[in-house]
Amino acid sequence: MKKCDFLVIGSGITGLTFAHKAAKEGKVIIVTKKEKSDANTNYAQGGIASVFAPEDSFKLHIEDTLKTGDGLSHRNTVEIMVKEGPRLVKELMDLGVAFSMKETKSGQKNFDLGREGGHSKRRIVHSKDLTGETIETALLKKVKNDKNIELLENHTVIDLIPDNITRQRKCVGIYIYENESGNIVKIYSRVTLLATGGTGQLYLHTTNPSIATGDGIAMAYRIGVPVANMEFIQFHPTSLYERGLNKRAFLISEAVRGEGAFLKTIDGKAFMENYHPMGSLAPRDIVARAIDAELKKNGDEYVLLDTSPIGHKRFKERFPNIYGKLSEKGIFPDSDSIPVVPAAHYLCGGIVSDINARTSLDGLYTAGEVAFTGIHGANRLASNSLLEALVFSERAFNSARREFKKYDFVLGKLDAIEKKRNVKIEKSIISNNKKMIKKIMWNYVGIVREEIGLIEAIKRLKIIEKEVKRIFYSSPIVPEIIELRNMVQVAKLITHSALIRKESRGLHYITDYPRKDDRKWKRDTILSLSTQKDKIVYKTKTKNRGKNEGVNNHETL
Repeated sequence: MKKCDFLVIGSGITGLTFAHKAAKEGKVIIVTKKEKSDANTNYAQGGIASVFAPEDSFKLHIEDTLKTGDGLSHRNTVEIMVKEGPRLVKELMDLGVAFSMKETKSGQKNFDLGREGGHSKRRIVHSKDLTGETIETALLKKVKNDKNIELLENHTVIDLIPDNITRQRKCVGIYIYENESGNIVKIYSRVTLLATGGTGQLYLHTTNPSIATGDGIAMAYRIGVPVANMEFIQFHPTSLYERGLNKRAFLISEAVRGEGAFLKTIDGKAFMENYHPMGSLAPRDIVARAIDAELKKNGDEYVLLDTSPIGHKRFKERFPNIYGKLSEKGIFPDSDSIPVVPAAHYLCGGIVSDINARTSLDGLYTAGEVAFTGIHGANRLASNSLLEALVFSERAFNSARREFKKYDFVLGKLDAIEKKRNVKIEKSIISNNKKMIKKIMWNYVGIVREEIGLIEAIKRLKIIEKEVKRIFYSSPIVPEIIELRNMVQVAKLITHSALIRKESRGLHYITDYPRKDDRKWKRDTILSLSTQKDKIVYKTKTKNRGKNEGVNNHETL
């Protein structure tokens, strides 16, 4: 058993930023599944969207975000993020993050601002094409040197611990599995931050690392915390196409299109102008669907990203990491065209939180991709994710430091997780079920959906869930079954949310309802655990987070 003031689950930009700040107030424990650097932050190539250019403004950034969010972004949280962002970007510089700069004729150094799809101005602060890794390295250095922070690597979180002594709606800690020893350990905390990242590994093709299995969302949902807008999965339009399946697809940053690259078919025909006035700089959902349509129309396995307008010299200078990868694969310098396909990239929904990153449970905070702040709406504007993580991890800390001392440690009763299990683990069944979930989600709950496919997905996921429950409660707990349990839980939430929304909006495109319906569906989809077995409660809620309107229904999953 361990105890701490601040418990952080996840070691990306959100978790590390919070931990660095919280260590000034009390003892911090960070729990991470794999190595320190294995987080979505580390793979962020583009950068951080923030207003620094003289011709840019908060108003323009806010409007770009709201436009991309397709009617569901919450203006108040968008304004908070945009206005608080620049200060925190400068704070990263003070921590040692080396962003790319350019020198003016007068000798003054300014950010070398990039531009990505959906942005009306250049506002992407970057460190070449290794922004995430650069930020992660700087934050890890601070965390590693802080004696008030304990970093637990190779530990898998099993579940959150509710207050089952005083029966208050409060999170008092977590159960973790020590990957090396096989022991199950409790960590009690005054405050817990969920910063576990996304859900990309639920899909066959993804840019996310292997740890992105939706753990935080599943744990929060099981303990009774609502989740929202799970139907809005962003598929990055341009991951590198390679034959065979990879654990993580290599991302070709949207910033490459921002510098002038354009999409074309294998036979050389540019096609994006047929789908959107902004062409290859259209929002990601439109680009991903356009590629999907072209692939289905032509029977091809990939399209091409033509980089000839950039030129090899500029490409190598601006995107050294991507250039190196493409050279390693034999694509550069012989060709100007990169074979690309869409891949699951980012979850716009997540655990419902307020403007200070608080959930509905006392002592439980959430920020980053795992959280639903209302910023991204039905579609995320490129490079807003790292900005959101910075802003709301700080807001979580500011709230937690005011609150944590009022929470006493509550030691929970014996839970079913701690009971001995004697049935031999069936690892082949676990592996096969993971593969089945990925195929179900890719085939039925992907870029383009249809109602009959979503219903079929729910049926198949229920069968898997039944088997997972049997294994989880009868066999010894191991990381593979912990992840599988979370994956099937989140897969059902995504699929059910997609079934609920009877319209096409942003990232959710369903052929049965191809048009947007503001009158009925300009609202968030909120799912919460029902006390009734195998049922959830869903509420549709107006985008301004006012009183609940619309329907309150029970749906059997």
